[in-house]
Amino acid sequence: MKYTAGTFGRTSCVLLCIVGILLSLVFGLTANAAPKKEARPVVKKETGVINDSNLQASQKKVDELLRKNEYDASLRISLKIHEYTKEVLTTVKFIKVQYERAVNDPAIATKDKEQLYLKLKSLNDLIPRYTAVYESSLYYLGYIYAKRHESERARKYLSEYLQAVPFSANANSKWMKAKTFLLELYSLEGEF
Repeated sequence: MKYTAGTFGRTSCVLLCIVGILLSLVFGLTANAAPKKEARPVVKKETGVINDSNLQASQKKVDELLRKNEYDASLRISLKIHEYTKEVLTTVKFIKVQYERAVNDPAIATKDKEQLYLKLKSLNDLIPRYTAVYESSLYYLGYIYAKRHESERARKYLSEYLQAVPFSANANSKWMKAKTFLLELYSLEGEF
């Protein structure tokens, strides 16, 4: 066989192409033959953010968990409810003071004062609703901490509850129950 420059070039080019195709097939098959890792299903974690839309549902969830003696889960939710309602009340009361000042300011136009009166009415409707939830969260936190044998924290929340809520002589009221829990924590059950 006589060597010519053009023959070797074409032959080597064809061989390189064939080798390239074979290598890509081999590597392609081995890549496809490797076991695929299945992607884990994305589990959506509940962020547990409390807001106005889920506040009542969260309170009901706490009640359900307490009936099942699940104190850890009920504590987490109760703490979130407590913080949320505390923040809302602080904000609403601050805004209310600012609106009341503006309403009494002679420099404010009558049209603007009318709008502020409507907003004040809405704020005044929010305060009792959030106050009741806040007070209830104090009671539940005291109760849960007492059941978890965390006396210091239980006393803190029960004392706050008793100071925030008006006295009730009804033996089945939350006020009386909170007082009884608190006295038990101080080992003063029969004293008061």
